[in-house]
Amino acid sequence: MKFEEGPEMSAALKDISFRLGFSETISIGDAVILYITCSFEIAWDHRAHSPWCAAFSESNMKVFEYTEDLEYYWIDGYGYNITYRQACPPVKDMMQHFLAEEVPGGEPRAQAVVYFTHSGTILKLLAHLGLYKDENVLLHTNFNTMGSYRKWRVSQIDSFGSNLAFVLFRCNKQLKVLTLHQERPVTLPGCPEAELCPLNVLKEQYKESLNGCNFEHICGLLPKTA
Repeated sequence: MKFEEGPEMSAALKDISFRLGFSETISIGDAVILYITCSFEIAWDHRAHSPWCAAFSESNMKVFEYTEDLEYYWIDGYGYNITYRQACPPVKDMMQHFLAEEVPGGEPRAQAVVYFTHSGTILKLLAHLGLYKDENVLLHTNFNTMGSYRKWRVSQIDSFGSNLAFVLFRCNKQLKVLTLHQERPVTLPGCPEAELCPLNVLKEQYKESLNGCNFEHICGLLPKTA
């Protein structure tokens, strides 16, 4: 809301209004509807030219994109640690399935475990894993410095059909994991670049998720004090 009331958005709204031939400045609510309609039509057919996009310049688009990134950063991302801490159950489940393969003669595990969820959970899980974390916090005051170089760009990391996969390999008796985000390999924190990550490295990197994941405690209310 602070960013929407700031100079960058004010300038964008005036620019959009001028481009549409309005005598008055368009409201933020109406402009957001135009922006969303433009985004959806491009997503449905990226080869077509949506007339709703004609209201925006490239710089206008960047302002509205940052508005969305700010919102999801603080609601589903790195804004508050409780937001991404609560995403530990699927990480714990994944680790338990993979670690079971270390036990010789152990019970056979499922060949695949699949979760279906919504956008917000994907973003929380990405933040829990430490992916797409910028050095600086996204704020309403640092649009110009974060600009196009930020890692947290929801239109890229949480697009339609977004998915995250962990694939276990046995390489010369050593267990290693390939992580894929939107069918593309990504390197998790602590893992070697451009290589499969040893399972024991992941076990150490996410030991709190594996051993200290208490969802009820993380999301529970604090006890009342007298």
